[in-house]
Amino acid sequence: MLTIDLRRADQKSLGAVIRREGVDLADAMKKVRPVIERVRADGDSAVRRYATRFDGFRGGSLTVSGSRMRSAGKSIPWSLMSSLSLSKKRIEAFHKRQILSPFEFKDRCGFYGQKVLPLERVGVYIPGGSADYLSTVLMACIPAKIAGVREVALCTPGRRGVIPDSILAAAKMCGVSEVHPVGGAHSIAAMAYGTESIRRVQKIVGPGGTYVSAAKLLVRNDCEIDFLAGPSEVLIIADANARPAFLASDMLAQLEHDPYARAVLVTISKEIAAATRDELEDMLCKADRRDIASVAAKEGAIFVVSPNLELAVKFANDYAPEHLLIDCKNPRAVLSKIRNAGSAFLGSYSSVAFGDYCSGTNHILPTMGASAMKSALSVYDFVKILPYQSITPGGASKLSGAVNALAWSEGLPAHADAAMMRGRGSQK
Repeated sequence: MLTIDLRRADQKSLGAVIRREGVDLADAMKKVRPVIERVRADGDSAVRRYATRFDGFRGGSLTVSGSRMRSAGKSIPWSLMSSLSLSKKRIEAFHKRQILSPFEFKDRCGFYGQKVLPLERVGVYIPGGSADYLSTVLMACIPAKIAGVREVALCTPGRRGVIPDSILAAAKMCGVSEVHPVGGAHSIAAMAYGTESIRRVQKIVGPGGTYVSAAKLLVRNDCEIDFLAGPSEVLIIADANARPAFLASDMLAQLEHDPYARAVLVTISKEIAAATRDELEDMLCKADRRDIASVAAKEGAIFVVSPNLELAVKFANDYAPEHLLIDCKNPRAVLSKIRNAGSAFLGSYSSVAFGDYCSGTNHILPTMGASAMKSALSVYDFVKILPYQSITPGGASKLSGAVNALAWSEGLPAHADAAMMRGRGSQK
């Protein structure tokens, strides 16, 4: 664990904290490139080989049957289905308010507008391994469906080649009928380029590990992607009124994700910093995932003491965290000064855990400082904008002179001619 005093810290040490330790994709891209090329060339046969090797695929169809999809919800506890239903309703309620509207207006030269069109087919990647990320199914698929996407193809390696019923139940609840039991770079390639069993998609969304991120980076010229996911992170701004146990619990919740996770507390109170550190150390000793969280805490648990809230906010904006928890007397006043964060949580009771599951906001967020330029996954990620225009004869006459001057200045005389021909034609 690291403690920093902003009044004494030099720019080099602060810069190291703000940059954080990134995941180097160079080596992963070298390993992933042949996988993508083989899947692109051989389709299903390559997917099967890689899925058997990396996912524990046991043979059979590369698409989960409709009967299995329908029966999955009956195989999981009622309490889990009830919680899924609650989360779905709340996520829908939030995302239905994300609206891009078509418009049209006129002026003396014609009329102009835009159409808002949903993507027709998208791919969703859900990580597998030791955890069942059914909440991520909701977060990725619900905005897509609200946007009007007709087809959602979901790929996940599951556990040793078997997709848990909870994942299938969540997918079915979201209106997804196409689920493929494959993961890793080979599933990204399959969705990006298409195979016999997995048809090509227009965009791939969803978090993944190093190889999935490398694969998304390699296919992005042929298939749109959301963003590259890095280690989970939280930054907390706290004043002297905050409860150290609450702060430590949210720090631990991020640190238990993986060994590279980051949990940063920025506070104007030395006492709160010290007490929170003590609480976190106690919690780490008792944590169920202490092996992972303790490794992450060695470098990822950082306590920053600031002389005032203004400097704390500046540090937070420079850090541009994935999750921002503001535990201050007036959190809205602090929020008004925040420019960079993936998702913000205001007040002592607004644990990031609520946003991870059921408050309604999306938990697929930009990490590693990318929130300075990117937003949380939303309905907007699944639509495209089609602008249109209709120029009147009079408008052509009025605008052709400007086009003529600009086009010739750029060395594009055919553009000038096309506009001037309409301008002259309108005068006949």
